[in-house]
Amino acid sequence: MAAVSIKLHYNVPTLNSSSYNDSQRSIFSSYPIAMKFSVSTLALFAAVGSSAVLPRAENATSTSSACYSVHTGYLTVFPGEQPSKHIPVGLNTQNQVTYGVDADQKFLVEFQACPDLPDQLPDADMYNGRIIKSGSTDCVTVSNPSAPEDGPFFLELAACQSDTEPPASQQWEYGNDFGAVVFWKGASEKDEVGWTDDDQSNPVVEQGTNRLELGCANSCSSFNITPEDQL
Repeated sequence: MAAVSIKLHYNVPTLNSSSYNDSQRSIFSSYPIAMKFSVSTLALFAAVGSSAVLPRAENATSTSSACYSVHTGYLTVFPGEQPSKHIPVGLNTQNQVTYGVDADQKFLVEFQACPDLPDQLPDADMYNGRIIKSGSTDCVTVSNPSAPEDGPFFLELAACQSDTEPPASQQWEYGNDFGAVVFWKGASEKDEVGWTDDDQSNPVVEQGTNRLELGCANSCSSFNITPEDQL
């Protein structure tokens, strides 16, 4: 089932400070003009399977716009046939992301937050950014981002296009109100697109290639980035 994000907004109206004395203006100035936060009854549960947290790189200061690593692990799914396990996806010899092929090895990835992208909430462990193959300059990329809105989309490793603002095909979201889940942002950069699941909640793959399919026409599920010791 696709994760649903719940956002609550509270707004405080702008005040005409000339109508109040110095003491009153001091009190009003302590209130924020707007407050935005997210709540989830499932966040604590989802955090149990969260990925390892990486320290922020020394050269990625608060004023830097370079993408920096925040989580490392294996890109995994949570299939219905093994409902208690995170199962890593594989990588074939064409650098395509597959599922269910023993010969296609799992691969270590890092989720990198990109400060130039909107909606960064580090205090809530929620980021927009990219996913790189650890130790490389290759990104997990949607190979056909211009496919119809309902997909299917497919993944591959391809050279990262930007160290500050990845293109839509390489933009990913980490974390929402359901915890440490991972979605492709979608061609519009406003969506949450996960892997396509069948009526048994198992991943759908392309016949003949076993490429993992993405798309949320009917239902889809989130990825995770899972450390080795949680596989």
